[in-house]
Amino acid sequence: MSNLKTILSIDTVHPLYSIAIINSNDVVSEISTKKDEKPSEQIIELLDNSLLQANLGMHDLDCITVGVGPGNFTGIRVGISFAKGIAFALNIKCFGINRFQTLIDSDLPTLGIISARENLFYTQMFIKKKPISDPVEENLIKILNTKYAKDTIISGDHALTISQKLGLNYGKETSISKASELGFCLMDSDTNGLMPSPIYVKEPDAKLPLEPAPKFL
Repeated sequence: MSNLKTILSIDTVHPLYSIAIINSNDVVSEISTKKDEKPSEQIIELLDNSLLQANLGMHDLDCITVGVGPGNFTGIRVGISFAKGIAFALNIKCFGINRFQTLIDSDLPTLGIISARENLFYTQMFIKKKPISDPVEENLIKILNTKYAKDTIISGDHALTISQKLGLNYGKETSISKASELGFCLMDSDTNGLMPSPIYVKEPDAKLPLEPAPKFL
């Protein structure tokens, strides 16, 4: 995807919302803020400030990339809806980036790790920057009891501690990505430009009732 000149990157999958604009492989604007009670309004303000900082207008954008998860359910929906809306209005392509992709820095086998909640993690294995498994939820004991190739890199949340216990090297020490990382992942990928869709490792805790809704007379 090296032919793309100006990329708008949106990352709202975790509590730190961020927007970046990459122009000719350079980050010309990157702004982040903690999610508040009005995420939709917040992301619009971030975009306005990012364009102003980059001295660009909406029609200068060539494409959009957005984080698709796993992560915060509300954040994922807000980011994808916002990115699709802009892409449709400007008639440009929109790409989704898996959060694990931002944890992969080399062709070596890499286990991406994202904290889900206490003692539980989302993990996905990559080789040559390609996923060889679907994301799964695992506890720490299972991660530590799995056998990995000697050149495997552990990257993401608690990577330093886990890699030391396994006697392996580590990459990133956190799964909190910057929006600019999504843009660089796009440039390094061969994605076909399909509209992004959310990645949820597990279903929401809230479930629809099995029984039919009562009738109102």
